[in-house]
Amino acid sequence: MMLSQFIGQTEAAILRFSISLLTEIELKIKKKQIISQHQAMKYAKRQIELFVKQLHLRQALTAVYQSELYIYVSKKLAHVFEQYCVLKCV
Repeated sequence: MMLSQFIGQTEAAILRFSISLLTEIELKIKKKQIISQHQAMKYAKRQIELFVKQLHLRQALTAVYQSELYIYVSKKLAHVFEQYCVLKCV
């Protein structure tokens, strides 16, 4: 059975986006294109805003999806930051 049979198209798109964003940021960290946690989180936030905006949802739903995506991505990136010893701005 496919995951798409249990969730809607929007939720499936959000899952695909979050995984691809995490992969992209990790790759940028490996290539030293992103060198600080602040830079990575700023990039993630901007990409999330652009993605959610293109979904054309109601404003309240957009805010919820954006917030949840940011929380999810930031938690997953914390492990990436530890793994690659990414600089932390104090």
